[in-house]
Amino acid sequence: MTSDEKNVAPAFDPFSTETELKRELGPVTATNVIVGTVIGAGIFVGPSIVAKYAGSSGLTLLVWVVCGFLCFCGTLCYAELGSMMPRAGGHFVYLREAFSPVWSFLYGWTFLLVLRPGGIAAVSTAFATYFGYFISQVVPYPEWVRRLVALLPIVSLSYINYRGISLGGFVQNVFTFLKVAAMCALVAFGLGTVHGSLDHFRPVWPASFDTSLIGMFSLGMIASLGAYGGWESSTYVAEEIKNPRKFIPLSLLLGLSIATLIYLLVNTAYLSVLSNDGMARSDRVATDMMERIIGPVGGSLISLAVLISTFGTLNAQILTGPRVCYAMAKQRMFFQWVARVHPTYRTPSVATVIVAVAAALQLLFLGYWERIVASQTAAGYFFFLLNGVGLFILRRKRPDVSRPYRTWGYPVTPVLFILICFVFLVSIVLNDPGNTLIGLLITALGVPVYWRWVRRAP
Repeated sequence: MTSDEKNVAPAFDPFSTETELKRELGPVTATNVIVGTVIGAGIFVGPSIVAKYAGSSGLTLLVWVVCGFLCFCGTLCYAELGSMMPRAGGHFVYLREAFSPVWSFLYGWTFLLVLRPGGIAAVSTAFATYFGYFISQVVPYPEWVRRLVALLPIVSLSYINYRGISLGGFVQNVFTFLKVAAMCALVAFGLGTVHGSLDHFRPVWPASFDTSLIGMFSLGMIASLGAYGGWESSTYVAEEIKNPRKFIPLSLLLGLSIATLIYLLVNTAYLSVLSNDGMARSDRVATDMMERIIGPVGGSLISLAVLISTFGTLNAQILTGPRVCYAMAKQRMFFQWVARVHPTYRTPSVATVIVAVAAALQLLFLGYWERIVASQTAAGYFFFLLNGVGLFILRRKRPDVSRPYRTWGYPVTPVLFILICFVFLVSIVLNDPGNTLIGLLITALGVPVYWRWVRRAP
């Protein structure tokens, strides 16, 4: 073998289960990655924003139902893609095989600069906001302290996941079980108390319907989809899941189903106690509900529950995010040293550090949950739409590949997913261009970078 042949990287097989990483995540942990990523800050911050735009209890619940249905249709598509291509990186791999390397690069570029750092920054911001519930009762809690507090879980969890996937998975399981228990308790308090009333659901629908409601509904969906974010997360760690062809579809479908049920029950509890107007006026909707039921102690308990929930979500995002950077580097679309695997811990250690630094920068420069979520939503759902189209392309392009799971309801469910994504994208860009175009602009800037850096590389 010549020296030139030795320097050529082995061909990448997206349909193989071969990996240099450790397969240590079982079906429970894989499902908890979904539940832990989805149920986080959004259910404590998003409901008040949704209620403000929806204007009535019926439309508020409908926003959460529509967003859950959209994500479910997407989950059915990703279950097939994930079982067919059980490789680290999820989206990145699917776009490369369905379209071309430029699309996978643009996703990885956007993921690194906007999507995952933005998600981590948004959740850590909510963590710091509710942490301030305790601090502000003793000393002032200025903005610079809040941002400093938001950095602490990013640093600590990045270190934990740097040390090994099994350690990160253990933390994920513990905090997911705790947060689900906290959500069940929240629902029990809200729906099982005398403070709840059917009168608080009035008006169920607006007095009149007009075209302006479409724009308001779409803006409400931004906050709701921000809360649902992460329903595809187990696909990022596909190379570390045991029996991935079986457990990736299982984790996707079961994880989103659990999260959607909890979201609908929690919002019903909020409405029962606070009413839609009360939710719209609240900055800490869960805290206000519990304080109304059992007084100041309730506020302390729910703030503690939020801290547990957001901490678990941060761990899931930090656990999964570096795998996309790792996949990019493996395909020579990023600095190759980013693909280094720690010799002892067998984790993508360099990629973990890079994602943590990017999240810290977004936190420092944006800093507010609603702004961070809005800036990444359009770009995120643009790539969801592409992968929905990619499912059809791969059915024609690679009919010979084994598909342990085939999308239920095909072709209806993928078409619904694509159509809803398209309508939602157009609507939010028209109604909130200032924030939503940020992510799309960064995606577009990736095109010259690709042609200059990747395309011309030897």
